[in-house]
Amino acid sequence: MIAAHRAPARPRVVIANVTNPVEGSLDYDALWADHELPPPPARRHGLFDQPVGWGFHIYALGVLMLDRGLARHVEFWDYARQRSTEYHGNGVLKVRFSNAADVAAYLRRYGPPDLFVNYGRTGRPLLDLLAGQCFRVHVPCTRAASERDGNSGAECYLVDDEAYLDDRSLLYVPVVNTHRISPGADPKVRDFIYLASVYEGKRHDLLLRAVEGTELTGHLHPVEPGQLDVRNPNITTSAFGARSVVELLRSSRIAVYAGDRTSNPAAMWECVAAGLPIVVNAAIRGGKHLVVPGVTGELATEDELLATMRRVLAARDSYAPRRHFEAAWDTVATLERYLAFFRRMGLRLPPCS
Repeated sequence: MIAAHRAPARPRVVIANVTNPVEGSLDYDALWADHELPPPPARRHGLFDQPVGWGFHIYALGVLMLDRGLARHVEFWDYARQRSTEYHGNGVLKVRFSNAADVAAYLRRYGPPDLFVNYGRTGRPLLDLLAGQCFRVHVPCTRAASERDGNSGAECYLVDDEAYLDDRSLLYVPVVNTHRISPGADPKVRDFIYLASVYEGKRHDLLLRAVEGTELTGHLHPVEPGQLDVRNPNITTSAFGARSVVELLRSSRIAVYAGDRTSNPAAMWECVAAGLPIVVNAAIRGGKHLVVPGVTGELATEDELLATMRRVLAARDSYAPRRHFEAAWDTVATLERYLAFFRRMGLRLPPCS
């Protein structure tokens, strides 16, 4: 744990990864006028002290900026049915809004941030809301059809496909808590692991069909009871929080990412950081630059998925995913690369402390 940084000259940072908005007609201005933000924690977790869980790749930039004295305050924005404000153990204030009108009222009360980083297409209206008020970074991830012609609506972009690179964009790689997620000497008890929640685009059905009737053993996480009809006795599942992700990774031989209508999944890169070569659906919409054939893993079409899994299992010791990860995408170096890029694009930041 480290002391919370409170240098008043440092900028305020907001990172958003909003889900679908909650419709409502509340008087949001009145609600925020009566609301008191919680006091910041006296001490907080630093970048690599955070527990393993969802969101490291989202929070990491803000937490590093707090660690380095580059930000005085960091917030994470999302939509939820229950509006709330509370601090995470890493010192990031999580603010749950109902919708964009709620955010607009919050901005009228507390003002705009200095840096706004938006993940995903659902937050595009927030980029528009903050136009001309702060430095905006857009990480489109799975793009809407209207966004596939190029980059728009922000001062710069972190993109998931080389096709979208231009003079104001940089390739995006989700960072990983490599102090917590790393290779281990655990006995390998299954052939593959697939880390992905069950929703459209993750294609659990494709993977289950590919291994049906084979001897391959695998585990799907997180899968809530009743979400999937898994009839193969060689495939096990566990719900969110029921198993240690680190243990699941270390006890698997390879990882699979079957998703197609998805992009640049952080879970996929956690598998690589844990030393697992990964077989990735060649139809994935973004993040193919993370798959280095013969090093981090292989791309496979739907028809080739099973054969590719067998080939990678047979040659798994010849891959070097963790070594490549550390050499090419070290967590701190990657975050520093993003900050340096934002500076070149016009963001004003104080010197590192």
